[in-house]
Amino acid sequence: MAEEKKEERVRLRDSLRQTSRLLRGYLLPHWTRMMLVLATAFGLSLSPYIFGFMSKIMIDKVLEIRPQIQQETLEGETSQTAPPAGRPMEERMRLLWWMFLAYVLIRLTLAGLRWLYSYNITYVGQKLVFRLRQELYDKLQRIQISFFDRQQVGKIMARVFDDVDIVQYSVSHVFVQLLQNMGMLAIGVVLLMHLNIALSAIALATLPFYAVAYRLYRRKVRPINRAQRERNSEMYAVASQAISGIRVVKSFAQEPREERRFFHKAAEVTRLLIKRIVLGNTLGAASGIISVLGTQAVFYLGARKIQAGELSYGTFAQFMVYVASLFSPMVRLSNMNAMVQWVSVALKRVFNLLDEEITIKDRPGAVELEECKGHIVFDHVWLKYEGAEDCALKDITFEVSPGTIVALVGPSGSGKTSLVNLLLRLYDPSKGRIILDGHDLRDIKLSSLRRYIRMVPQEPILFSGTIAENIAYGRPGATPSQIVEAAKAAELHNFIMSLPDKYESEVEEAGANLSGGQKQRMAIAMALLTDPSVLILDDSTSALDAETEARIQQTLDRVMVGRTCFIITHRMSTARKADLILVLKDGWLIEMGSHDELMAKGGMYAQVFHQQLAA
Repeated sequence: MAEEKKEERVRLRDSLRQTSRLLRGYLLPHWTRMMLVLATAFGLSLSPYIFGFMSKIMIDKVLEIRPQIQQETLEGETSQTAPPAGRPMEERMRLLWWMFLAYVLIRLTLAGLRWLYSYNITYVGQKLVFRLRQELYDKLQRIQISFFDRQQVGKIMARVFDDVDIVQYSVSHVFVQLLQNMGMLAIGVVLLMHLNIALSAIALATLPFYAVAYRLYRRKVRPINRAQRERNSEMYAVASQAISGIRVVKSFAQEPREERRFFHKAAEVTRLLIKRIVLGNTLGAASGIISVLGTQAVFYLGARKIQAGELSYGTFAQFMVYVASLFSPMVRLSNMNAMVQWVSVALKRVFNLLDEEITIKDRPGAVELEECKGHIVFDHVWLKYEGAEDCALKDITFEVSPGTIVALVGPSGSGKTSLVNLLLRLYDPSKGRIILDGHDLRDIKLSSLRRYIRMVPQEPILFSGTIAENIAYGRPGATPSQIVEAAKAAELHNFIMSLPDKYESEVEEAGANLSGGQKQRMAIAMALLTDPSVLILDDSTSALDAETEARIQQTLDRVMVGRTCFIITHRMSTARKADLILVLKDGWLIEMGSHDELMAKGGMYAQVFHQQLAA
């Protein structure tokens, strides 16, 4: 029990801290509009009390409905005394017209206040959504690759879209209405006490029951909210994986399996949602019962006071309107608890992503490279991925002079791709250092480093847009002639010119309307356009036919001259052309040298070379 209370206090502090951060960081810049929103909300919350007062005037002074007062005679019998004479009809009619005019003016004023409230709360809410989504997207662009290694795309998308929508809803509905209902409650208590203390005591006696109902509800709904957000993210992840890999799903005829996976996730989300709604409705029903009982108690005592002449019909009607205005915010506050808990979970997830530490970033005093010669040194480099048991790279040491062509060979999983990822600083070494032109990579600005190093991945990634836009992705200011030259160098120009719209032809998402070879040549063109000092080719001709590979290999042989190049390859015919060959196995650099040197050693490289030659 003590542990539960401690956890509850911790959660409360976290919730208050997140809410404070939302207010200070995101709503404070719009404080004038928020003040206007709160002022209009406060004005709107006064409307029930204004109409309650008008009801009293209508009953007591316009209609003059008054009870006959019951009195006991000296003999113990009950007699009724007629009410005193009222105002002249002319005066009452004049008051009626004034009441009618006041009613119209109040309604027009309320309509104006509602418009101001809706416009400003929508404005602030959408500004909040825009800023949060932009900050989340910027964070995702700047954060290290290791973050994406441990996160599913669907879960990330759920935070950027669903959770931000919930936070925006919290501002426009929960936060403002919470203050509005609390304001109505406070005003209602003061006015009720002013009208009749005895009746007010009965009405206020119900408040502790609301508190008990809310406490029981909160204890049950919090874990449900947390579980629902997690299951919702998992549902996004399942859908994202299935859609992105739809070709694999269809090629293995696994549509029923994916349908079942999504069904189970969606069913779990639905089950939790229904459970949360049932709990919320149960709380609302309990609050309604408390409200009905309190109202009936007030109604009974009020009727007795009217019979005794202690209360007029108008004052009683006014009091009942105020009681309804007191119980209504209590019921709404109870129903709002579910949303408050829901928002608290979403807010925590959004801020957790924004607070994720960026480990791959510019150091203070990082230098901007004016030029890059391509002299690279790996100095006892180790790399261990987060959560991995073994190191991906182990004590790697070698030196590459400018203009050297380096081939990386070895079985799958030996660490070839990990090594070139370190060159781009997609990861930082766990131990050791990498030096480029005399500078530790961590002392070079990332934008400068990646301007001089380009990678052609084994699986090219293309974006929706035109062919020209894709080729110029790494160099947005490239001229049309430069784009054409890059396409020609990648043996892509003739294909592009055969298309109806040529360089303005649209590329579908992930290059779905291009063949594997065409996408690979597009990736080579993207890299060549930036004229890199260090070029990384990750088995970049693997998807090409023999004739196209031969042509592109001739192009690559030409463009690699004068550049430091790293070629990941499984083909010994490609590796033998390199100036330096690095042989990796299980993360260790087991052999290093030229083709002739390694053949003379008769080690792993020589064995693989003879195997491929025999094949």
